[in-house]
Amino acid sequence: MNLAIDLKNYVTENSVFRRTAARGIIKNGDLYLLIFSKFGDYKFPGGGMENGESPEETLIREVQEETGFRVIRSSIKDYGTVLERRKGKYDDVMEMDSHYFICDVETEAGRRNLDEYEKEYDYQIVWMTLQEAIKRNRQVNDLENCPWIIRDTKVMEWLAQEQPHYTM
Repeated sequence: MNLAIDLKNYVTENSVFRRTAARGIIKNGDLYLLIFSKFGDYKFPGGGMENGESPEETLIREVQEETGFRVIRSSIKDYGTVLERRKGKYDDVMEMDSHYFICDVETEAGRRNLDEYEKEYDYQIVWMTLQEAIKRNRQVNDLENCPWIIRDTKVMEWLAQEQPHYTM
């Protein structure tokens, strides 16, 4: 999967802020580990790369911080990248490269270590089907507080298309 999303909701002359992130696609049966916020949106756990980190190291750190689950390093498989271009937080242009990885986690969750904004957004972990998360995300129109919703919903839709469909 390689996607490009350009919301064109920015002034093209403004400065460009580039960021690289890693996000985990974690599945247990038909359910996916997602982050739910007080705004009603669902997203994959993950976040921005720190200096000196590889995308895989970022994935491991961010999943543990946001969910408390430890990623099993040997399970990490590259799924693809989303290049996202949109209005940034301070009227700049945000260019985000999000690397998505399919991975497994250990069965027991530990303590989470949320950033201040994640606490403010009341991040909760949920296990949910893609179909339900997509349905609920389509009802959220708050790009100001949930700028990632288009990106993660597109990835969910992509994943859902790849799932086998069974009829009885």
